[in-house]
Amino acid sequence: MYNNYINNPNYGGDDLMLDRRYETFLMLAKTTSYTKTAQKLFITQPAVTQQIASLQKELQLELVKYERPHLVITPAGKQLAKFIESVTIKSQQILAHLQQPQAKRPLKFGATLSFNTIVEPQFIKKINDRFTDLNCLVANTDRILSQIDNGQIEFGLVEGNFNLADYDYIPIFKDRFVAICNSKNPLAELDTVTLQDCLQSPLLLREAGSGTRSILENWLGTMNRSVDDFAKVITVGDMATIMGLLESNLGISFMYHALLPQQLEQHRLKELHLADFTITRTLSMVFQKQSYYEKQYQQLAAVIKQILAHQ
Repeated sequence: MYNNYINNPNYGGDDLMLDRRYETFLMLAKTTSYTKTAQKLFITQPAVTQQIASLQKELQLELVKYERPHLVITPAGKQLAKFIESVTIKSQQILAHLQQPQAKRPLKFGATLSFNTIVEPQFIKKINDRFTDLNCLVANTDRILSQIDNGQIEFGLVEGNFNLADYDYIPIFKDRFVAICNSKNPLAELDTVTLQDCLQSPLLLREAGSGTRSILENWLGTMNRSVDDFAKVITVGDMATIMGLLESNLGISFMYHALLPQQLEQHRLKELHLADFTITRTLSMVFQKQSYYEKQYQQLAAVIKQILAHQ
């Protein structure tokens, strides 16, 4: 029975909505506490214990176990919880549309800072009339993927790495990932720079979990290096501040070429031609698998592509 649920996303949706044991288990997976689960669902703790025991017996699976003093969700339990969450979100989307098929709806989505800088103002302006409310979360890739998983946002515009098997996605555009410095930086005078040249400079870097940092760290790993090998690391939470620090000639950074048209054209910043450094990444719209709104997401992705084509 468990394999039917997991391997066929269309199987058992009605059962999941009707059987409150799954709702109880999902809450337990989030709280890892029988007491907190009972409080949040307004039922007794013995009822929670009984429902989980019944579910494990029916599925013939260990979903939770104790590693004193903590309750631990097993790998099978985590997989089931993720599936229940996905089915719940899809059910809510379908019911909302069936109840008001002609009505506009609110939209919550996420965008990484890089994506946000490139397209968000124009994107919101273009789609404003299609929705009752618009809410854009600007965050790093990890946080956006987490909020897609738990249904807090519908889709994310991300440029970082993500597990392609876990999501549906629409490629938006490709961009080069480049090394950048101030045009007055001594490195800017060199036709080609080496990684060793770059390591002598302070590195201006986004926080852990950001897509741009992940890309740089992965590349450095292939060179048996890390960000700690730079003369200094200055960690900054937003791209605008990094741009300002670059224009103040306080170090070098790595980012998408599309973020820099004015700075490069006006010769305030310069792209460094770093030996053995050729990275291109696809920026994508990412959402839960088999989303009810996938066709609408394709339309929204087309809007973004149109915006980029005219930049």
